[in-house]
Amino acid sequence: MTTFLCAITIIHGLLFRIDEFKFHKKRGLKKVELINALFDGALFIGALIIPLFTTYSYWWEKLYIAMCICSCLSIIKNEFFYKGLEIGERVTHALLYVLHPVILFAYYDGWKVNYFDNHYYVWMIQLLYVFLGVQAITYQIIYWNYIHDDNSSNNNSD
Repeated sequence: MTTFLCAITIIHGLLFRIDEFKFHKKRGLKKVELINALFDGALFIGALIIPLFTTYSYWWEKLYIAMCICSCLSIIKNEFFYKGLEIGERVTHALLYVLHPVILFAYYDGWKVNYFDNHYYVWMIQLLYVFLGVQAITYQIIYWNYIHDDNSSNNNSD
């Protein structure tokens, strides 16, 4: 389980960075895309915080499952906003969409069987992953609102 959790976490993080630093910076982001990305990220990180900082229980499980369902549905809506993306970005998005519920389920499964309490190094990886997710959200807010030059991309209209 440790190898699987580490592998999907690393792959997801790398794909996210490729999407952000290769594709998004190349074409620019519309405001609606940025808002959706921030909302999706907050739902995903919010769900992952539950198994990170709580002990498995009936009510925490129900909240986690509800947040996971909302998170998975939320990322689907994004495809309605993407028009004319190059194939590389579409493949990257598809891989991210596939890994999204896999990660949520893997962390759920580990939480349910108390895997993280018995393997602290895996809990630390999960903590690092959530920290990097918060860092990515913070970066997107700062970069796309204050650093990015709207005139440098012809696709960045509201």
